[in-house]
Amino acid sequence: MDTNDYQDGKNGPLNAATRARLGKFRELGCTLKEIGDAFKMSGPFVSQMLNEKSPARVRSIHVPRIVEAIERGERDWKIKSANARSHQSSKTGNATLTLEDHIRAIDALGFTVTVTPKPR
Repeated sequence: MDTNDYQDGKNGPLNAATRARLGKFRELGCTLKEIGDAFKMSGPFVSQMLNEKSPARVRSIHVPRIVEAIERGERDWKIKSANARSHQSSKTGNATLTLEDHIRAIDALGFTVTVTPKPR
């Protein structure tokens, strides 16, 4: 994999296109911690990578893992790289995610979900 396709120079920040792909998960309601857990990085570091003015530098050896995680998440959420689904974060109140959307997001982050009915 040529990391220059995904970052601005060796050991530089992720390029704008890669940051935009990563940012789509925020639009779908994922927290920085959830995204970080999926990439085996801290939530604050994910925030720094997404920073528009001064994005964090990323060692080139980590880029393939980040891109793999982005692609896996896009497949699981059926996101097109250039065009995200119209769902927005339920935190903003603009749109609500279905239970299935939440389960897919949790699964994409490597967790298992068990749903059981409440006793009545």
